[in-house]
Amino acid sequence: MIDIENLSSFSIDEKNVKNYVGQMLKHLGVNKKSYVSILFVEENEMASQHLKWMKEPGPTDVMSFPMDDVLLSNKKSLKKQSMLGDIIICPSIAYKDAIKQSIPPAKHLVFLLAHAILHLLGQDHQASGQRGIMQKKEQGIMNSLRIVKKR
Repeated sequence: MIDIENLSSFSIDEKNVKNYVGQMLKHLGVNKKSYVSILFVEENEMASQHLKWMKEPGPTDVMSFPMDDVLLSNKKSLKKQSMLGDIIICPSIAYKDAIKQSIPPAKHLVFLLAHAILHLLGQDHQASGQRGIMQKKEQGIMNSLRIVKKR
């Protein structure tokens, strides 16, 4: 189940978001009955959450909060119905980043969803060796959706 709540001033096409997330989970082999929550917020709320959870000031584009231990590297855990976790996205920051990178904002939003889902599944990009692996997985998801995203 994919639960979406939009508390931002941006118009979010929830049906498309659910469709993309569903396709991503399918591509990754995640049980289709697994749960993920997506919350869209304003910059002030994202800044508050970013400080609270990451101890970093200011808003960011996306944050992920894994719940059950579902790991992309563990096929058995992927097959179980699970609570994958929560994703918080700040559309205004995502929009600004997309414009700076000359990327269509809708494509960038899909990329952020893919990025967040990989975090829910235990992927990381903090260490340089892991960064390349995660980028390949992100590109694989985008390719499966037939969306080209330069990074």
